Amino acid sequence: MAEFSNRTFICSVLYLDIIEYTLRSSGEQIALKERLNAALTEAIEGVAAEDRIVLDTRDGAAVGFLGDPEDAMCAAVGVCSPFVQQKATAGIRAWIRAGINLGLVGLVKDMNGKRIIVGDGIKMAQHITYFAAPGQILVSRSYRDVMVRLSGSYADLFHYEGAKTDKNVREHWVYAVSEAASSVFGKQRKKTDNASKSPSRERANATMPPTGRRSEPGWSAAVVAWVRNLLR
Repeated sequence: MAEFSNRTFICSVLYLDIIEYTLRSSGEQIALKERLNAALTEAIEGVAAEDRIVLDTRDGAAVGFLGDPEDAMCAAVGVCSPFVQQKATAGIRAWIRAGINLGLVGLVKDMNGKRIIVGDGIKMAQHITYFAAPGQILVSRSYRDVMVRLSGSYADLFHYEGAKTDKNVREHWVYAVSEAASSVFGKQRKKTDNASKSPSRERANATMPPTGRRSEPGWSAAVVAWVRNLLR
C-alpha cells in the first residue's frame, strides 16, 4: 500500500463510540474496550488487512475502509447488532453506537511508522456518531447516496433523520440504518486472494492497473468523479 502513503483520497469511515465512556469506572472502561475490540476484530476479519486502517480512539474505535463501501456497513452491523439484540432480550441498555461517513481523508504515518487516517472524513464520522442513540447506526448523506448508487435495493435500508447541527454549528444530513440491514449485511464476506469480486467492485468495474496508481481504492473513474462531485 505504499502508493497511498501521505496522500488524500476518498474512503468510508466507521466510527464506534462507547456511550458515556468518561463517566464510567476504569474497570468498566477496560471491560467495554475489550468487548468492543473483540467484536470489531471479528466483524472485520473478512476484510483484507491492506483494505482497512483501524484506529484506537479514547472512547471507542474508528476504521477507514479503503475498498468496498459495503465493508463499513458489514462491520457496523457486525459490532452493533449483537448488543442491540441483547438489549431487546435482556432489557440492557446498549452501550455502543456507530456512524459512517464517506469523505476525504489523509493517509499518513504516525511517529511510530503506523498508517493512520486524518482529516474531515473521519471528523464527520465522529460527529454523526454523536447524534446516534444507543445501539443505533447513523450514516451521512454522501455514504447513503453512494450505497444506493451501487445498488438501488439498499434504498429501503436508510431512513432520513433530518439535518443535525454539531458543536461547530455545522449541519449534517443523516440517515438511520434500519434493522433490516442485519439480514443484508450480517454475514461477513470472506475475502481471499483468489476470491471473486464483491458486487460493488463488479458494478464499478474497478480494476488495478499493472502499473501506476489507481485513482481511488476499489472504484472506477466514473464512480470516483461522481463521489467527488457529491462531496463538493
